[in-house]
Amino acid sequence: MELEMLNDFVMQLAMCEMLSANFVLEPSMAQHCTDIQTFIKESYFDNNYQAFITWWDKTVVPMTQEFQSLYEKTL
Repeated sequence: MELEMLNDFVMQLAMCEMLSANFVLEPSMAQHCTDIQTFIKESYFDNNYQAFITWWDKTVVPMTQEFQSLYEKTL
């Protein structure tokens, strides 16, 4: 269950990154994105910023690139 939840968070964070990069992230969703980031950072990385960034670059960034690629194909 925990791995599934973490995977859901990765998808949401990647979507947040993509929407943010395309300037279409609404304020209410921005708060939601920040809350997820904080939860992941505190719960899974004990506020170890370097470990969190390493994880982010390894998991969220590739998913963001995939979403961006799909988005660009539809344009």
